[in-house]
Amino acid sequence: MKKKKSEGSIAVLDPPVSNPVKPLTTNQESRKVKQMSKTETVPAVPQAEEIEKKVKFFDLATFELKEATFKASFTPPATFDEAVSALNSLMRSDPEKMKAALTPILRDAAVASQKKIAVGENGAPKKIVLDYIKNYRDIPPFSSIVTTEKGKSKDWKGQYDLQTVRILEEIKNVPFIVNAIKAAAALSTASDEDED
Repeated sequence: MKKKKSEGSIAVLDPPVSNPVKPLTTNQESRKVKQMSKTETVPAVPQAEEIEKKVKFFDLATFELKEATFKASFTPPATFDEAVSALNSLMRSDPEKMKAALTPILRDAAVASQKKIAVGENGAPKKIVLDYIKNYRDIPPFSSIVTTEKGKSKDWKGQYDLQTVRILEEIKNVPFIVNAIKAAAALSTASDEDED
């Protein structure tokens, strides 16, 4: 039987330290603590927006055409209730006025919904595709296709269309570009007027 060689030091183990005493909490209280400890996103406080616009009008004293610049301050509502309250106040709680204000929004939503169906899952509106490829227009070899300035020659439209076709021929085989366009199309909720 072999004896273990001792190294001359004795290991002393400290007894485990017990956790400090926690105050008693009920299950209900502990759930609240857990809920509060989660990362919660505090809704951003809407910032006032300064809007500057120009308006052209006729001065009815002289029938002279004039232009004025004005500024408006707008703070978006922070909550749904604030939005409804502001709409109620603006429309003086008149249901017909409120219906008239909401009708264009509902109309646009109906058009956007049907537009998505018409375009289909594998399609992208023309505007989205053209906006996406416009950055490629200024780089070779595509930049050399359009040689005339827009509006300076009737050849411009034909050159522009050819440039579009050539860019599309190149990017249609690049999966990450196609996927980016699909993603942009999926996020699109615009009910823009019919495209040419």
